[in-house]
Amino acid sequence: LMRKRVILQVVLIAVAFGAALAAWLPFTSLGGAADDAAAALRARMFGARTMENAASVVIALDSRSLRDDSLAATPRALMTPVWAALSEKALGHGADKVALDFIITFDGGDLVVGDGKPLSRYDAPFLRLLRKEGRAGRIIIGRSQLLLPGRRFSALAGKAGVAFVDLAADGDGVVRRVPTRFTTTEGDEAPTLSGALLGEDARRELRITPPAPLTALPSASVIDVLACDDEVALRGLFEGRSVLIGGALPDEDRFRAADRYIDAPAPLKPGAPCDFAAPDVRGPDGNMPGVWLHAAAVDAARSGWALEPASPYAIALVAAVAAALAGFAGLALSPWAAGAIAIAIGVAGFGGAAAAQEAGVLFPAARAGFAALIGFLSGWAGRLLFLDRRARALRASFGRYVAPELVERILSQEKLPELDGEQRDVAIMFADLSGFTALSERVDGKTLTATVNKYLSIIAREVEKSGGYVDKFIGDAVMAIWNAPADLPNHERAAARAAIVIRDRVDEAAAEDAENGLPNFAIKVGVNSGSAIVGNVGDENRLNYTAVGDTVNIAARMEGLPSVFLTPIVLGADCADAIRDEAAILEIASIRVKGRREPVGCFAPMSAAAHPHFTAYEAALTAYRARDFAGAEEGWAALAQTEWEGAALSGAMSGFAQVAAEEDLPDDWDGAVVMKTK
Repeated sequence: LMRKRVILQVVLIAVAFGAALAAWLPFTSLGGAADDAAAALRARMFGARTMENAASVVIALDSRSLRDDSLAATPRALMTPVWAALSEKALGHGADKVALDFIITFDGGDLVVGDGKPLSRYDAPFLRLLRKEGRAGRIIIGRSQLLLPGRRFSALAGKAGVAFVDLAADGDGVVRRVPTRFTTTEGDEAPTLSGALLGEDARRELRITPPAPLTALPSASVIDVLACDDEVALRGLFEGRSVLIGGALPDEDRFRAADRYIDAPAPLKPGAPCDFAAPDVRGPDGNMPGVWLHAAAVDAARSGWALEPASPYAIALVAAVAAALAGFAGLALSPWAAGAIAIAIGVAGFGGAAAAQEAGVLFPAARAGFAALIGFLSGWAGRLLFLDRRARALRASFGRYVAPELVERILSQEKLPELDGEQRDVAIMFADLSGFTALSERVDGKTLTATVNKYLSIIAREVEKSGGYVDKFIGDAVMAIWNAPADLPNHERAAARAAIVIRDRVDEAAAEDAENGLPNFAIKVGVNSGSAIVGNVGDENRLNYTAVGDTVNIAARMEGLPSVFLTPIVLGADCADAIRDEAAILEIASIRVKGRREPVGCFAPMSAAAHPHFTAYEAALTAYRARDFAGAEEGWAALAQTEWEGAALSGAMSGFAQVAAEEDLPDDWDGAVVMKTK
């Protein structure tokens, strides 16, 4: 119940924070970069949009134009005749409007040399054009927040013919939004170049999320347009388009644009003037002249690729789902798995944002990933909180009767034990000190207790070394469990190995004590494996973490078999199979166990030196099961007279063969050892 409550709380917290922060988080540099990358992914997934029929065209004053003989001697402040010629050519060949991305501050009529004004009529062509087209809004000149065009230019252009050229970059220096209106210092609203070209119905701000590199917009160099007189070529360049004339020099009016991750084709080399080869304007870090951004905003609005922002509610929903999934993963899975899921959610959100762009919707590409990160952190924090609670409960339950090292190993696992009980595959050992009763009659209680504790310590130490858990001490016996409460791979092998090591350590200690005239014990060990219920057993005031079930009962029965078969260790089938590559395993026989229909196999681990005798033993066992009790008795009796590790075992089995021969066994006798006479 506590686990479900924690899961619900953490997931709800993750959803709330993820949705709120991801939906209404202010625009960040990271978010902008993600949107730029999504635009590049969109171009790769669906192909870059062709812009040959764009609604805007850029005429660029580039380095090649300034180096041309016709313009090389003309100062840029005195280029109004050039702007007049370009504008008349554009309007005369079908252009919708012309905007100059320049602030023309120098008025030749203001230049006084001595008593005269030598340039009083220098700007006349441009002034006439402004008088004719400016007030109608067909030709627009630039201004900024700080700079205004010359007095005569502003007066003739009128309010409709002057617009802001300013652009504002986001925090990372990338221009992604182009305003169509600015508020002046006087509090009035005035259009930007983009707004003046689009008209009053334009959005207040246009988001530039390009479907292709912005350099794909139609463009031409100033010098090529001036030199071209081909009517067809000029109409193809200008007709029906908004024309923007601006600078494209390497170090002037440069901005980084949102198309920075989209692969741009190599520019074509200039050919004949009327070929209108696009000028090479992209800088080494992807920057480009601001006039291209105004042109992109105009084309986005008129050609229809300006994206509609996604609804905040849709963003919140996606963020909530992403946060919930990542939060649940962070709570329920390992950090690596949960982190991988959070990353996958972020990648899916990124790909979905690219697909949304293709569908005309701007969905913040980083928001799903950001929400997933919040969810993952919330889930992981909840997991730590939950694990901390479980750790305290575990230490309270185990700390008094489990080695601290085992408690810490349990806590280091991803899955803590279910204290209320769970089904687990385990290996169970019962190890009993042989000769306790006889020794208790010969020594005082203090000596007996010290000797018992010494030998039980040997058993407990080897159990813990092998990764097992000492469940309890039962007088002069030990019950141990492997694979509970801590997970332990190959627990059958670990338990069988521990049994062999315990036998050897007890034999060594007994031999040493006997040599010194001290009391000592032998050992009897039974090991079985299988499924059992493990958990806290007892009443609310006194609990014990233990295992119960058929597997435990069989292990307890096997602990008594060494006295019957006269061999120190008896293993169940699975434990015996687990160490066949390390020890010689002899199948002793099978026994009948109360509550089980099929007999249970019993096995003894022996040294390699015993292996040559296994064939004869197995032949006697086969004869026994075939009801040839005389043959079985003879075979085992012969082995009992031979010097080998299983001689005593063979003698015991010979006696059982005699017992079986005297019994009136039923027709469906299962071959199990007959231990009692009538």
